[in-house]
Parts: sequence; C-alpha cells; structure tokens
Amino acid sequence: MTVREATAGDVAAIATIHVDAWRAAYRGQMPDAYLDSLSVEERAKIWTSALARPAPAKLVVTDPVTAFCFYGPSRDGEDGVAEIFALYVAPAAWRQGAGRLLCERALHDARERECAAVTLWTLKANDAARRFYERLGYAPDGAERSSARLTGFPLHEMRYRKALTSSGTEP
Repeated sequence: MTVREATAGDVAAIATIHVDAWRAAYRGQMPDAYLDSLSVEERAKIWTSALARPAPAKLVVTDPVTAFCFYGPSRDGEDGVAEIFALYVAPAAWRQGAGRLLCERALHDARERECAAVTLWTLKANDAARRFYERLGYAPDGAERSSARLTGFPLHEMRYRKALTSSGTEP
C-alpha cells in the first residue's frame, strides 16, 4: 500500500469511504436518521472543493483507494501547527495500516514545513478513534468544542496534539 495525492478521479471513492466510515464508526454516537441520510453525491461535492484548495492543504489517498486524509495548516489560528482535518478508512479496510500510513504522511509533510505540532479533532465519544490516535503518540491537549453547525445536533469534540521538536522530529 502506498500514499499519493488525490485526483479528481478519486472523488467518488473518497465520498463513498467518507459516508461508509461515518455510518460504521458513528452509529450509536449520532442519530441513525442522520447517518442514513448521508449522501455520497453531497460528499463528492465537498471533496471536489477540497481538491481545489491551494497548497499547503493536501488531500491524499492510499493506493489502492481504501482510505484518505485531508490536512494542512491549523484552523485554530496557531502559527506553525498543522492539522489533520479528516482521516477515514473504508470499514472493510480497518486495522490494516492505512490510517497509520496516512497519519505518517501528514506528519512527514508537517516536518517538511517545520511545524511545531500536528493537531486533530475527534468526537469525544469515539473511543476507538481516541485509542488509535493515542497509539500513534497523540494526546488530548485540553481543548474541547461543541457545535451543531454541520449536523443540526451537537457534536462534542476534543483536540489531540502531537508535538514535533524544533528540528521537525518527534520529541
């Protein structure tokens, strides 16, 4: 399995992975009616737009396309900090190394940009994701937020952080 930058030809697969992963991972954490209403076509529009974002934001996929990661500069206003905005793996490919590989790519790019840290937000109730990120060396940094902007019901999230040294390597 390798990682490469996503292309327009990957959008349908990315959108399908996004919907399937949400339905599998968030069942019991979000209303079933909301998860069942997710549309691959609507997600394809989102990912087409993401592909058009200028560097340093990047959308990368595994090859073959079973997972994707979207990352770039922190949206939290922290200079010199990168953020993983989205990381999703097709449920049939869970626990086969794709998520780890994509996180390693995001870390590599953060080091190249001489970032001090990489952050990400995850649902507070998503114990499986939290354990995954903790195994990769991320830790909660105390920041939390709740918003209903995207879903119409509150999502409670917590931020994880992985520090990089000034030389761009992990401490």
